[in-house]
Amino acid sequence: MGIPFPSNEFFSALQKGLNSDPGCTDHLPPNEAYCGFSIGEHLFVLEFDGHTCSAVLPGGNELDLDFVLAGPAEVWEMAIRAVGAGDASAELPALVEKGKLEIRSVDPDGFGAARDAMPFLQVFLDKACGLEVDFEGSG
Repeated sequence: MGIPFPSNEFFSALQKGLNSDPGCTDHLPPNEAYCGFSIGEHLFVLEFDGHTCSAVLPGGNELDLDFVLAGPAEVWEMAIRAVGAGDASAELPALVEKGKLEIRSVDPDGFGAARDAMPFLQVFLDKACGLEVDFEGSG
């Protein structure tokens, strides 16, 4: 049995993967985002501090976050399944560009912050590579 998606356990595994591989973000500027991933009706709050993920929490309030990257569970599942396959069309920036994921923010600067953070968020999501993920019930 794999790690259930979406779940705090899944995002904590990505956090552990990112924080245990400090070189994976060396090519990126530091990220100071306090953001969320909204997957269907589930919200997961992520706090990034420089080149690490300092917190992963389930729930929260979108109004407290810099921005939220939101979309249906099926789109997130597609993005996670594509990790490591080299399919740029299934990466976060492309999914936002195609309108499959949306950036939400009450702060006008949140949209720019989200776009700036997108490469970092993709590296974070890429840490799903090699994880056994259970998508049952994600759609």
